[in-house]
Amino acid sequence: MFSPAPPSLGRAVCTTVFAVACILVAFPLHAAQIAEWNFDDGTANDSVGSYDMTVIDGGPAISGGIALFDGDEATPSYLETAGFGGNPTWTVALRIRAATPVDQGNYQGIFSNNTSSSANFSWQIENFGGTYQLRTRVGVFTIGTPTGSFDTIVVRKTGGGDGDVWFNGTQVVSSLGSNPGGLQHFRMGTNRNTSQFYAFEADWARVWDSVEDPTLVPEPNTGAMVALGIIHLAMRRRRERAAR
Repeated sequence: MFSPAPPSLGRAVCTTVFAVACILVAFPLHAAQIAEWNFDDGTANDSVGSYDMTVIDGGPAISGGIALFDGDEATPSYLETAGFGGNPTWTVALRIRAATPVDQGNYQGIFSNNTSSSANFSWQIENFGGTYQLRTRVGVFTIGTPTGSFDTIVVRKTGGGDGDVWFNGTQVVSSLGSNPGGLQHFRMGTNRNTSQFYAFEADWARVWDSVEDPTLVPEPNTGAMVALGIIHLAMRRRRERAAR
């Protein structure tokens, strides 16, 4: 004969559902993410979209989910693919670690959106004299100094012809004062002119066609993982009570 669940179990399930809903509100799942290169499968393929990177001249060495760009300008190797072009808003996030020495010269390319510095609305993330910078057609913005560990750089086009920059969870540029440009290309390991190449390791790169919360960018699926953990715990308790 079927025995109804005790009231305490019903209350527990309702509490769990409410908790999951709160977590998903607090930690959105970033439905607007359009590209991610995490190198976990040993390739530069896009794990969430269709922007697989093309390997140029051998590309970086990829092992253990890390892409190693050697920065050798005599035999440059990098990654690139065509992007989706202009958009009112976007977010680009990189998790990288600089090679030693961190000062490898000027205009050392890390990520760029175009194949020419003279192209309209072109921009690049670079290392200049040991400091990370964002360089656009209208200005240069200091991002920060490599910490020796993996650093997270987030550049956002926030709409209204403006944008901002974040470094390891802290806003370092509150306003670019102009339209930073679009995403005509995704290029890793090179500057816009394909002439300067920084040596660094990349853990991942991610792109959204929206303005994302930079403090959640490093682990965008945290909310989902926590929610699944709570659901798993509730189900386990329910099975334990049913077995009594």
